[in-house]
Amino acid sequence: MAWSHSSTDLRFIQHLRDALLKEIIAAGLRLDAQRSPNAKLTRELDALRSYKPAHSTTELPTLDEWMRAENMDPDAWSQAEALTEYRAAHGIENLDEIDADDAQRKAPDPVRVRVNALNYLQALLATHPTASDQLGTWFAPTVVKRLRNSGVLTLADLVALINVYGHRWHDKVQGFGKLRAQRVVAWLRLQQDALQLEVRQSVDEPKQARALRLGVDTGRLTIAPRFGLVPLEHLVLPATLNGSQGVFRSHMPNALEAGDDLQAITRWLTRYERSSTARSYRKEVERFVLWCTTVQGKAVSSASSLDCQAYRAFLANVPHHWLQPVPVARTDADWRPFRCQLVPASQKQALVIIQTMLEGLVDAGYLVANPMQSVMKGFNLPKTRQDTKRSFTQAEWAHVLQCLAALPSGAQQRRLLCILELLVSSGIRLDELAKATRADLRLESLPDLPDTWVLSVTGKRDKQRDVPLANDVVELLDAHALDFAQQDRALEDRKYLPLIRALAPSVEQWRRDERDGTVSKLAVTGQGGAALSAAGIYAVVKRFMLTVSRTALGAGLDSQRFEKASTHWMRHTFVRQALVDGAPIEVVSELAGHASIATTSIYSSQELARKIETVRRLKRRVVASS
Repeated sequence: MAWSHSSTDLRFIQHLRDALLKEIIAAGLRLDAQRSPNAKLTRELDALRSYKPAHSTTELPTLDEWMRAENMDPDAWSQAEALTEYRAAHGIENLDEIDADDAQRKAPDPVRVRVNALNYLQALLATHPTASDQLGTWFAPTVVKRLRNSGVLTLADLVALINVYGHRWHDKVQGFGKLRAQRVVAWLRLQQDALQLEVRQSVDEPKQARALRLGVDTGRLTIAPRFGLVPLEHLVLPATLNGSQGVFRSHMPNALEAGDDLQAITRWLTRYERSSTARSYRKEVERFVLWCTTVQGKAVSSASSLDCQAYRAFLANVPHHWLQPVPVARTDADWRPFRCQLVPASQKQALVIIQTMLEGLVDAGYLVANPMQSVMKGFNLPKTRQDTKRSFTQAEWAHVLQCLAALPSGAQQRRLLCILELLVSSGIRLDELAKATRADLRLESLPDLPDTWVLSVTGKRDKQRDVPLANDVVELLDAHALDFAQQDRALEDRKYLPLIRALAPSVEQWRRDERDGTVSKLAVTGQGGAALSAAGIYAVVKRFMLTVSRTALGAGLDSQRFEKASTHWMRHTFVRQALVDGAPIEVVSELAGHASIATTSIYSSQELARKIETVRRLKRRVVASS
């Protein structure tokens, strides 16, 4: 009752107690039917079923009478031993009160009689939990329902969920509060010997607090370098697999000054400065290195075209022990290279990145050949396509604007107006918007054209482009900047102020270096007005879209589309709507910063409604003449 229920309603507790008592009695009766006549549980079950408090003058059997009733051999029991058993059976506290010849006894303690019966039955009926037990065996239905909705079915699943998500694991379970979570953890720890599963001590404190504490004490959080399925920075390769004698190794000096494969690969990865690109490349290269060394038993520099073909088959069906469905820290022993099976497009991206890496090692003079290059030509890989359905229709965007107008006026609404207007009317990327400053905004004067504001942005591959903005968009940016006019007054140069700014100071944050585990404090903005990060802009838009989704059904729209909507939906909306409005495709491609006009043409080819209308207007040739 203590682990699964919390209630101050006495009637509920009494009802629950009676229900549990009935279960115990029923289990005792089933067991009693299987026992010999000399080992029946009649007295204990009667004590639980029909015990009534007796008067203080109730007579008890003498010791001899009780021993005969219990089939106890007088020659096998000393008087002291018999008195001890007599006392326990009748709930008598003081042995001194008992005289073997005295027939009159005090009434036994009613609570003690029941407790003794329960304790005796517990030794016979109690079972220990196992990791494979269903949750319903041990927890209340309300607890089981909430955990099951989060995909937790067994005790092993529950322990895994707690260990993966740590201190705030209950946030992953809807309707699961902190107090209930603490009770569950406490019960699991009491049973961990039987379960042979351990709830980690890290669950008891937030990750940042633990990282800071361990960082202060030891200066680092690391796992021992070893060979196996471990992150690249913790991988140690034996001499036979480190590539120092790789089959395709160049024996001439190389531009990376690398003596083995890991040195060459990690130094090649440093060329990517963008964090998102670096993470993506490291992930795929890491998988390939681990596969070569642990599955093929080869150094990366010894991988052949046949190995690359085998790796492609591996990506199409990744073994289960390479998967970790939930995110864990790279220093965690449960870390695995994959989260799930890869779709064909992800398989293609992985192979393209490996080919790029091997080609880079060839260019640096570390390898003499790229085994992936010839293999890629024969692969039947899917073409990469933009999902243009991730954009707003005119009706959906009208509903967005309606919800935006309903927001209370203020700094938050003004900032949201700026974000939405810039994303949907210019097509700039989220990262480009986060980095844009007032210095990137200029007023351009051209012959035969009115003065126009132009925003210079730096996109992918450091490609710069100019994006014209309407005057009312710039007015929105000016209104957003006025919210910080008082604190900006002391600044000498305001042109480098960000376009989109944080309204409040940031909180203290800490980060842990994944390479050596050292903990350090990030810079904290003392006041609002700092640049709102890409993650911050994304969060602002997602929160607003969730608000919009709540009223979508009333407007006859699909609420799930608004729940899924993100900043990139507005970029898709800009490109698609610009083509619908008749803008030249080459101009739209330049505004969106597409690397190829073929990418922009995908949006044009998706205008199915226009195609249908065109076909309906065409003159019919065959049916009409028959």
